[in-house]
Amino acid sequence: MPQVDNDAAVRDRAYFLWEEAGRPVGREHEFWAQAAREIEGEMKSPKFAGDGRNLGR
Repeated sequence: MPQVDNDAAVRDRAYFLWEEAGRPVGREHEFWAQAAREIEGEMKSPKFAGDGRNLGR
Protein backbone atom coordinates (compact mmCIF):
# COMPACT_ATOMS: atom_id res chain seq x y z
CA MET A 1 0.00 0.00 0.00
CA PRO A 2 1.50 3.38 -0.98
CA GLN A 3 2.34 5.92 1.71
CA VAL A 4 0.05 8.97 1.60
CA ASP A 5 1.43 12.38 2.61
CA ASN A 6 -1.17 13.82 4.99
CA ASP A 7 0.97 16.62 6.40
CA ALA A 8 -0.94 19.44 4.71
CA ALA A 9 -4.33 18.10 5.81
CA VAL A 10 -3.08 17.45 9.35
CA ARG A 11 -1.51 20.92 9.54
CA ASP A 12 -4.74 22.61 8.41
CA ARG A 13 -6.86 20.58 10.84
CA ALA A 14 -4.44 21.16 13.74
CA TYR A 15 -4.49 24.90 13.07
CA PHE A 16 -8.30 24.88 13.06
CA LEU A 17 -8.39 22.96 16.35
CA TRP A 18 -5.82 25.32 17.89
CA GLU A 19 -7.82 28.39 16.88
CA GLU A 20 -11.08 26.82 18.06
CA ALA A 21 -9.46 26.22 21.47
CA GLY A 22 -8.51 29.89 21.79
CA ARG A 23 -4.91 29.65 20.51
CA PRO A 24 -3.34 28.23 23.68
CA VAL A 25 0.43 28.45 23.92
CA GLY A 26 2.49 25.26 24.24
CA ARG A 27 -0.12 22.72 23.11
CA GLU A 28 0.85 22.40 19.45
CA HIS A 29 1.78 18.72 19.78
CA GLU A 30 -1.59 17.93 21.30
CA PHE A 31 -3.45 19.54 18.40
CA TRP A 32 -1.18 17.91 15.80
CA ALA A 33 -1.76 14.47 17.37
CA GLN A 34 -5.52 14.96 17.47
CA ALA A 35 -5.59 16.16 13.87
CA ALA A 36 -3.44 13.21 12.76
CA ARG A 37 -5.81 10.75 14.46
CA GLU A 38 -8.81 12.37 12.77
CA ILE A 39 -7.23 12.48 9.30
CA GLU A 40 -5.90 8.92 9.53
CA GLY A 41 -9.32 7.79 10.73
CA GLU A 42 -10.91 9.34 7.66
CA MET A 43 -8.37 7.58 5.45
CA LYS A 44 -9.38 4.22 6.94
CA SER A 45 -13.11 4.83 6.55
CA PRO A 46 -15.09 2.86 3.94
CA LYS A 47 -15.60 6.10 1.98
CA PHE A 48 -11.95 5.92 0.95
CA ALA A 49 -10.82 3.76 -1.95
CA GLY A 50 -7.75 1.61 -1.51
CA ASP A 51 -5.87 3.62 -4.12
CA GLY A 52 -6.08 6.86 -2.11
CA ARG A 53 -9.01 8.43 -3.93
CA ASN A 54 -11.78 9.60 -1.65
CA LEU A 55 -15.04 8.23 -3.01
CA GLY A 56 -17.31 9.98 -0.52
CA ARG A 57 -16.41 13.57 -1.32
